[in-house]
Amino acid sequence: MQPLWRRLWLNMLLLALAAPVYANPNQLVFCYEDQDSYPWVMKTHTGLNLSLMNLLQRDLGLHIALLPLPWKRCLTELQASHVDGAFAASFQAERLGMGNYPPGKNGLPDPSLRLHMSSYSLYRLKGSALDWDGQHFLHLQGSIGIIRSTSIGHFLRQHDVSVDEGTSQPDATLRKVALGYVQGAALQTSRAEWVLLHDAELARQIEAAPLLLQEKPYFLMLSFQLTQQSPQLADKIWRQVAYIRETAEFHHIEYAFYNGN
Repeated sequence: MQPLWRRLWLNMLLLALAAPVYANPNQLVFCYEDQDSYPWVMKTHTGLNLSLMNLLQRDLGLHIALLPLPWKRCLTELQASHVDGAFAASFQAERLGMGNYPPGKNGLPDPSLRLHMSSYSLYRLKGSALDWDGQHFLHLQGSIGIIRSTSIGHFLRQHDVSVDEGTSQPDATLRKVALGYVQGAALQTSRAEWVLLHDAELARQIEAAPLLLQEKPYFLMLSFQLTQQSPQLADKIWRQVAYIRETAEFHHIEYAFYNGN
């Protein structure tokens, strides 16, 4: 539970930022998860998605306020059109009632207009027989921990896996594996590897299974209000995201970020 002062501050900030959106389409509010999600967003207000958004507003002459929120709250604010966009969201059919993905074929988002690709891996105790062979879980006898409200939960339930989503951060989920509260964890690979790189105790105990659980595109979702009132702007935003992602300028930013420059 957030402290009362923080909830009040967030509510006031949302109202203040959202108010000018309806009068001026050049002033937008995008929200994102308020946790470390290496390398895309960090609580230090750095990360590749944040860098891309800064280039986006420069290139299109927009002012985009970037608002960190708990991910579930971010999607709720998008659904209510209190924010104009939310990133980064993988495709889930139930999210079609919250906002719009860049339109593609057969009701699916256009993967060429993604923000980035990201994968999920299965994490287990070293020496554990728990595994994933690309189609089935092997020697699974307990629960798999995930971060609450993440899309991998749907994938696990499709495979009849008992899911524990009692945590909001990857380090807490990995600690549940180390302590034996869950048999394994299904986490975004880059986020989990960042934790293991910085936590020697967890790294001594936990490893990733060799095969990825999933790899999929992640998108900037835009609000129903923005896409209905300014469809040309929405299309321009999605296409510019894809363009920036492949530019030499952004590749230089990626290189510098990964190399700590």
